[in-house]
Amino acid sequence: MSMFRCIAGLCTAAALLIQPARAQDSAEAAPAIAVDPVVGDYSSVQMELAAGLRLNRDGTFDYGLTVGSLDERARGRWARVGDRIELVSDPRPVAPTITASRIEQGLDNAFAIRLVAPNGRDIPGIDLRIDFDTGQPLESYVAGGPWTLPADETRRPRFVTFSKKSYRIDSGPLPLRADAGTVAIFLLTPNDFGVVDLTGAYLERDGDHLVLTRPEGKILFARADPASD
Repeated sequence: MSMFRCIAGLCTAAALLIQPARAQDSAEAAPAIAVDPVVGDYSSVQMELAAGLRLNRDGTFDYGLTVGSLDERARGRWARVGDRIELVSDPRPVAPTITASRIEQGLDNAFAIRLVAPNGRDIPGIDLRIDFDTGQPLESYVAGGPWTLPADETRRPRFVTFSKKSYRIDSGPLPLRADAGTVAIFLLTPNDFGVVDLTGAYLERDGDHLVLTRPEGKILFARADPASD
């Protein structure tokens, strides 16, 4: 929940930013600057989920969410459009990419696949799909080390596709040279890993709450109480 705490921990600073303008030293007070009442900090806490949202008075926003093993964050601009508050990520995040890296000799006569980070460590939990020269594809996942074909698989692999929807990972079909006794190594370049693109998402009022709607679903946010920070 560290990301949620980071967002919610900004509430006191936000409260200071939206205080009404003070009178000048002269007898005439400075003109009041209207602040959109939606400006402020919001939170959502559910089973295994914690999220924070800040709408800044300058038209920017900050967002963070933790649910299970997924952490995501976003920032950008917000604007009123009719009854909605529309969000635009700025800058637009760049999704992770996966590319073929190199072929190495294996320790035995089997063919294997590795997916590694720039530091050379194997990446676990990424789904993969193997397309063969004939028949139906095989779906599996890398567990943090070399992945090998089932012992009874006699077809010749032609393509591999890596994917993880929650982190916007989708390599598309990558050509596969599946020679016995070799390891095909693929490189995952993180780019803006963990940064979600909220362009097209929007907020709507539901009583005293805000509802964030995005393709993945809806999140109900309640206004945070700065006095509780």
